[in-house]
Amino acid sequence: MTEKTEAIDQRLVRALAHPLRVQILEVLTERVASPNLIAEQLDLGLTDVAYHTRALSRFGCLDLVGTAQRRGATEHFYKAQPRAFIGDRSWRRVPRTLRGGISAAALQTFIDKAVDALEAGAIDNRDETAFGWTPLRVDQRGWEEIATIVEDAFERIMEAQARSRRRLRKRGSGQGVLSTVLGLTHFETRGSREGE
Repeated sequence: MTEKTEAIDQRLVRALAHPLRVQILEVLTERVASPNLIAEQLDLGLTDVAYHTRALSRFGCLDLVGTAQRRGATEHFYKAQPRAFIGDRSWRRVPRTLRGGISAAALQTFIDKAVDALEAGAIDNRDETAFGWTPLRVDQRGWEEIATIVEDAFERIMEAQARSRRRLRKRGSGQGVLSTVLGLTHFETRGSREGE
């Protein structure tokens, strides 16, 4: 493991060491917000939210996208770095003992968002909506091939999002912004090695 990889591992471990930081990242993945707005959304105290938001910023997980003067103070507005969350190759190098709880929280958030979209009737609004899953039986080489395909797809999706953000910034005023959720998963199932 290189020094750079170890530094990334330690940064991610520290950045995601508190469950509130995961919640903050989830909010800031969806939208730009200040600690004050996040505290209101999560119904939590501003002091804790501001502390953990600063920590995420220090660890390189957030971009400061703007400031505003509010009642004699400067309010900072952040957006999550596209690769600051679970799924990045760096995240997979974090020790397994630290991944479980955070993966569970992220999965629950994903499920909550899917259920919310389903209940709101939004999940089927567009003909291009992608929704599906399939069980697979593969050997080690097949596992590795699929993992590479998923990584490549995620990279291409992040590049498409970056291009989209640039177009939206040129337009201004938030016109044409679509809020979407993407879930790319590939995981080994319970008892998968039985009956091989």
